[in-house]
Amino acid sequence: MPSSSRIVLTDSQDRIIAVLGGIPPGSVGEDWASTSDEAKKAVEEFRGNSTFTQAQQHGRRGDFACRTVGFGYGNGRAQPLNFRVDGESNRKAVETLLKNPAIRRIAGFHKSVFNSYAHKMYQEYKQTQEELIQQHPNLRPNFPGTPFAALSVNAGPQSYSPPHRDADNAVHGWCLDTALGNFDPDKGGHLVLGDLGLAIRFPPGATIAFPSALITHSSLPIQKGETRYALIQFSSGGLFRWRANGFQSDKSFASKAEPSQLAEREVLQRHRWKLSLQKFTRWGDLLQGDWKGQKRTQAGLDDVSELSDADAGIKKLPVKRSRHR
Repeated sequence: MPSSSRIVLTDSQDRIIAVLGGIPPGSVGEDWASTSDEAKKAVEEFRGNSTFTQAQQHGRRGDFACRTVGFGYGNGRAQPLNFRVDGESNRKAVETLLKNPAIRRIAGFHKSVFNSYAHKMYQEYKQTQEELIQQHPNLRPNFPGTPFAALSVNAGPQSYSPPHRDADNAVHGWCLDTALGNFDPDKGGHLVLGDLGLAIRFPPGATIAFPSALITHSSLPIQKGETRYALIQFSSGGLFRWRANGFQSDKSFASKAEPSQLAEREVLQRHRWKLSLQKFTRWGDLLQGDWKGQKRTQAGLDDVSELSDADAGIKKLPVKRSRHR
């Protein structure tokens, strides 16, 4: 089974850009193995009780059954809406999966990793989620208290993907990805972060967090007769724009805004990259116990980022690896 220690990837400015989360601390041996196995069975039951369209079985992320549940904004939606699930049997299969204790335990671990290693980003997600649901009571979160709006269930039977970026995800945001199934992680199923030049062993039951809209990623095929699934939580970037606009579209905001508001918005848009970089936790702060990054903010150090950092792009930044327990 994967180790309970973490491996943290940082860029040249000490920002944590990915976490190889392993399994929850203290959940070793039979404990987490049982959770992983129960979650695998839940996904297999979900797949067996569902029907999938051709597009849901052969998408740009690979040839495997996939369904995204929760809510999002963009791709033609006029406002934030729940992802559509057609058919009573499909809706029942989704409901059963989301109520499964093992699935919920994994979702809780996602929340813990995200909060621990990207606290400012977590707070942004949490507040956005809460305000969206308050403004739009019809929106249905997948799990109680989750900061993520959506869950993609890669139901296989062999879930692996060609190189891609997730354009629907928030640009600076993280996705949390847990692998499940019966496969040999030494022979396949690795997560490849192409921009960073890394192929990461990704065994069943392990969790990895990274910004999937920024980093080109893929996964390696598994062996014949094996199975691989994945649970991936994320939030659409459009949801953050909707909230920033006062819960309306860009077009609606522009049509109603005063000239001063439009000028202020233009300034904010020019500096959005900088504000986004400030949401990444610094490894040095975490080691000093300031995992929330409060001391850096209070000291005014959030503003030290230079435009050259953004111009360089993550794929050109040296990556450092650190182990954390």
